[in-house]
Amino acid sequence: MEYLVAISIGPVQSLIEAGRRAQDLWCGSWLLSEVARAVALNFHQTQNCCLIFPNPANPDLELLPQSESEEPKANIANVIRAVISANSKEELHKKVEKAKGAASERLVGIFTEVLSKDELQNSGIDRERWQQQQDDVLEIFSAWVGLDNQEYQAASKRLGQLLQARKLTRNFDPMKDNTAALHKSTLDGANNTVTNKLTARDAAKELKVSDQQVLQKKRFLSLTNEEELDALGVVKRRAGNLEQFTPFSRIVAHSWLEKLSAEQSIALKDVYEPLSKSGHVTKVSGNDGKYKSFPYDGEYLFLSRLEQADIEKEVKDNLQKELSKIASAPVSYGVLLKADGDRMSELLAKAKCKEQSRAISKALHEFASSVRKTMQDHGGHAVYAGGDDVLAFVPLAQAMKCAKQLADDFKEQMKTIANELELDEVLYPTLSVGLAIGHFVQPIRQLRQRAVAAEKYAKGNAEKAPRNALAIHLGIRSGHEVNWRCRWDDKETLDALSNFTEAFAKGWMPTRIMQEVREMAQRLQWTYSEKIDLSGIRDSELERMLMRVDFAVTCEESGKTPKEIAAIKEHIVNTLKSQLRMQASLQTLDEFANQLVLARWLCAKTDSDI
Repeated sequence: MEYLVAISIGPVQSLIEAGRRAQDLWCGSWLLSEVARAVALNFHQTQNCCLIFPNPANPDLELLPQSESEEPKANIANVIRAVISANSKEELHKKVEKAKGAASERLVGIFTEVLSKDELQNSGIDRERWQQQQDDVLEIFSAWVGLDNQEYQAASKRLGQLLQARKLTRNFDPMKDNTAALHKSTLDGANNTVTNKLTARDAAKELKVSDQQVLQKKRFLSLTNEEELDALGVVKRRAGNLEQFTPFSRIVAHSWLEKLSAEQSIALKDVYEPLSKSGHVTKVSGNDGKYKSFPYDGEYLFLSRLEQADIEKEVKDNLQKELSKIASAPVSYGVLLKADGDRMSELLAKAKCKEQSRAISKALHEFASSVRKTMQDHGGHAVYAGGDDVLAFVPLAQAMKCAKQLADDFKEQMKTIANELELDEVLYPTLSVGLAIGHFVQPIRQLRQRAVAAEKYAKGNAEKAPRNALAIHLGIRSGHEVNWRCRWDDKETLDALSNFTEAFAKGWMPTRIMQEVREMAQRLQWTYSEKIDLSGIRDSELERMLMRVDFAVTCEESGKTPKEIAAIKEHIVNTLKSQLRMQASLQTLDEFANQLVLARWLCAKTDSDI
């Protein structure tokens, strides 16, 4: 008999969301993917061609555990589906339990590898408490439905219901680590610390090592004096090949580094290398060598961080001297992009047989496999790309183009399969993208929360036209938040945003226009509350502002006469003014002000740009 089986792995909260550094986010995502990969591989090896989700083209290769030197092309989502043959429910149960065991074995292997590292020996980690926490990490749920007595569509729907019900009736087993009088982990307050002896005031004396050795061990874990880590937290700091992941600070500085001359780049690398040798910064060799021109964590490219750094005076002086020679500083804000497919449930529900489900899965896997290249093309690095879910870091100046490329690629990838399933065109799968703009020193948990909120806003379930949209959430470090949303099919508004961004980047449009529109919005708020149409008042105020604004358009067209150049400039100014008028009429003045503010930020490559 054949059974449609689903296994769900979690919890996502502690594995992915719990973290303070970009490294925690990346490693949590990688860990979840690796455990799911082990389940999928076990199913594939138990019964060839049984997998529904995922459905890679070459499972014998793509489902193998990722080696330290290998850059994964696509992650494996945390829900695995397969069609398993079994002569009895008992036999099926054994196969499912074996697949679950494969997940646990992969997790144990990763934890054991981290704990055995030389740098963690004699660091005061309680092995018994480590084991207790390790056994509490995973939550694995499973459900299955027989296929012989019902059609595939009905079985698939029933399976989803059963799996959800199983999650809601989870086993609430007591935590194995219940040691009292210990600090909790900074990353996950549910767990006790395992690094308490390393962070103790008399750590060197208690561990019988030198103060320098204690400092090296803490630096190995990127552990500050204010932090405590549980077993999973330690694994997030040291699992896998850390050079494969690019720190957020390096991605933030990427657009600025790309502008440096070859001589400036070489000189900067020379004075930065000692920081790598001393362990103050990590090297960056992943993302297919995208950052080889400056293969380091970029934290100390920012003077505010360099001045506070506890590093050797000569190294600091040399770096400060080299940075002062460069006439600019990198922008200190970057983007965490979070995207999710729309109407996927409608698409999945249309599958009438396992072959159609596999076709959907294959299309999703191909999209996920293309995401990393898209990110690289825009200077970014994918943290997670599995199915229709994407999480990635992108430089500020490339974020908008990157988001648009992802949305276009997803729509094109899913269009063919939607046609085959005869899905109504209005229900075609699309991609909603949230861009969270934040300072590079902001705790990654806060930045991820902003990205989740931006993606939710893009989905726009409360909006008149939900889904298929872009949402941008800007979090200025002083506390001010700016939110804005636009559908992907609103070409007029997207073109205006692109033109405003370009105009700000080239200095054609003065930055004070943002403040003037914001002040106008506050001053004319009352015009929206009246029963009569008072849009004419807003239009008049906008025209008065446009008359005062000086658009400093430049034109370097070779072979043009002064009259022709003047005509080109006039055309650019008229186009900008026309778009400003149109955008002011399509949205409230507050939303229009937000659009202009974001256009200004989205062109930023240097600190002076914002």
